[in-house]
Amino acid sequence: MRSLFASLLLLAGTATALNNGLAQTPQMGWNSWNKFACNVSESLIRQTADKLTELGLDKLGYEYVNIDDCWMLTERDAEGHMIPDPQTFPSGMRALGDYIHSKGLKFGVYSSAGNYTCEGRAGSLYHEDVDAQDWASYGVDYLKYDNCYNENVPATVRYPLMRDALNKTGRPIFYSICNWGNEGTVGWGKETGNSWRTTMDIKAIWPSIQYNFRVNSEHPEIAGPGGWNDPDMLEIGNNWLTLAQEKTHFALWSIVKAPLILGCDLDKISAESFAIISNKELIDINQDPLGVQGTCKVSCSAYDIYKGTPQVYSGPLANGDTAVVVVNWGLFDYGEFEFDLGMVGASQNGESVIVRDLFAHEDLGTFSGTYKIAGIPAYGSHAFRLRKAAAAEGFMQ
Repeated sequence: MRSLFASLLLLAGTATALNNGLAQTPQMGWNSWNKFACNVSESLIRQTADKLTELGLDKLGYEYVNIDDCWMLTERDAEGHMIPDPQTFPSGMRALGDYIHSKGLKFGVYSSAGNYTCEGRAGSLYHEDVDAQDWASYGVDYLKYDNCYNENVPATVRYPLMRDALNKTGRPIFYSICNWGNEGTVGWGKETGNSWRTTMDIKAIWPSIQYNFRVNSEHPEIAGPGGWNDPDMLEIGNNWLTLAQEKTHFALWSIVKAPLILGCDLDKISAESFAIISNKELIDINQDPLGVQGTCKVSCSAYDIYKGTPQVYSGPLANGDTAVVVVNWGLFDYGEFEFDLGMVGASQNGESVIVRDLFAHEDLGTFSGTYKIAGIPAYGSHAFRLRKAAAAEGFMQ
């Protein structure tokens, strides 16, 4: 008799590509884990959906309301279906999905490609088809699929199985792979999911944000419309980072086309943090339809980082503009810093460019050759949109 593992291998070998038409730009939304962990409930999710619309975040693109781990029990019912926790989700998942949809938002759930989730609840390994069909019946629009208790079954078996199960439902469900960048995800993620984690879980401390960003930057060539590198969710608004760190966090995630998934308590977010997550000019960089992940152009060596020299990341935009983020990773403020406009792709042959500050929301003037920044605070950054001056003049005529 063929073993279950051998059967899984055979099924994976006949898998087809993900076919849901989603993720033309990086996903935006909210997830319960970073702030609430296992303390999730129907009332929390409803309140968050209300708050997303009340604050106008839905109008900026934050559309997914995603429940992370702990929404289900450990055991399944007699027919093999997951059981929503009746204490914390008494109305059931279909009713919750209907409520989220009534707000004009989309509904996300979580599971693991293992026997159990990371918090020991029922996982989806060997239950891919029944779970996918149940989620479709709930009206689910998004699945975050984790990696715990996986029985050492290869990721290249487990994740395509769920992809195919989602395809078979006929419902477009965004497929967010969360196997922490293990087992060469960069080689198979794009044909399997709409986004794929490139790192371990993020923490609300600067070294974690810096590490996740750098690892996520290793393979920009595989990201683009339909599938995105994912350095994990945002920690803005959780009161652990400085304001400079929060601004840098958002600017960097924006320019590298990372998913913008909030992870804070929207009832308690400060005005300063809210201004960061609602920065439409940076969101426009992230959601640019060209979908090119920004890359390091200046001071990119390990020696530069060791010296504390600011780095410059840039990438082209669909209308011909260039997005630029200059970041000071260091513990101390950095003084004047100058970078070449040609090196970041903003001009050729000394063409003049208009520099727009995406935090101050103002044009700073027209420059050619180089651009000089007066200073960069510790852990701070500057974010710019550069437009060729000749193009701007032509537009005005």
